[in-house]
Amino acid sequence: MKKLFLALFLLSAFGSLAQVKLGLKLAPVITANRATNDSLNIDENGSKVKFSIGLVLDKQLSETYFLSSGLIYLPKRVAYINADRTVAEEYTLQYLQIPISLKLFTNEIAPDLKPYIQVGSGLEFKVFDEPKDPSFVNIQKFHAIDIPVIIGAGIEYRAGINTTLFGGFSYQRGLINTVSEATAGFEDLQIRNTIFSIDLGLKF
Repeated sequence: MKKLFLALFLLSAFGSLAQVKLGLKLAPVITANRATNDSLNIDENGSKVKFSIGLVLDKQLSETYFLSSGLIYLPKRVAYINADRTVAEEYTLQYLQIPISLKLFTNEIAPDLKPYIQVGSGLEFKVFDEPKDPSFVNIQKFHAIDIPVIIGAGIEYRAGINTTLFGGFSYQRGLINTVSEATAGFEDLQIRNTIFSIDLGLKF
């Protein structure tokens, strides 16, 4: 609950700087991870499609530059397997993400239609984690936060005076090892998240 209050406070501070565009985003995401452990020859174990939803906030800095933030619910999957397939685990994680990025718009390519590219980072607070099989758990604890690099592109269409539709895609590469504590023999396990997202929504 404290993490949620902190996220809302940061969004309020962002919004108080000036009038911003507020919107909703729904994003199908492909969640995967990069897993390594020198002693066990560990590798990632596939990916899964989940759905992310949240609020977005865009503040105009100039005609073509926007500062973008929001509060996003972001589910993730952590899964690994060893080379001889005798050890495999899967966990469900859920985060609240506060992205901070810069949107760079081009000129209109058609009436009211503008492409953009997006570059930034963010702060993610873990709010839930659960193993798929509680009877077989090598990861004892996950870190409370993650920090991703965010790269994306898309198109915005001004559908009315106060309504803008947008669609695009983004790639998010987690920088922090999500594993905080593990059982003996798995202490060196390194897992970092990767997200591919199709971003759809509207702003008011």
